[in-house]
Amino acid sequence: MENDEKLVIFDKYSNAVDANIVMGALQASGIPAGVIGDSTANAIWMAPISVVVFRRDLEQAIMALYDGEMKFEDYEEDMSREQFDNLQACNKAFAAIALKCHPEIDKHRRDLFSQAKVALERGDLATLNAMGNAL
Repeated sequence: MENDEKLVIFDKYSNAVDANIVMGALQASGIPAGVIGDSTANAIWMAPISVVVFRRDLEQAIMALYDGEMKFEDYEEDMSREQFDNLQACNKAFAAIALKCHPEIDKHRRDLFSQAKVALERGDLATLNAMGNAL
């Protein structure tokens, strides 16, 4: 089980704020997580910043971040109920895809994982559902 103790990249972010928010959310869910690349040198070169978790915690981290319990009350000032429902559905669909296609789980499906991330960022539930059904 030595492989389970290996640190793997959960995801990469373009800025330290996003990376640290994700790290904090994972830690709040009880998942040990860290940030790599959060430095002045990386900021100057605009290198991606990685959030890392132990391999043994990867699936739990995906579920905690994307398929965790969401409450409309936490979002109602920023979005309508319809937008919230779409966000929640997109997160659930992405979690299902990520559990099969995350680069640390299946390196052959890396492109599919990247496409799913783009669809999630756009809030494109139809594309996420189609991708999930194709798996």
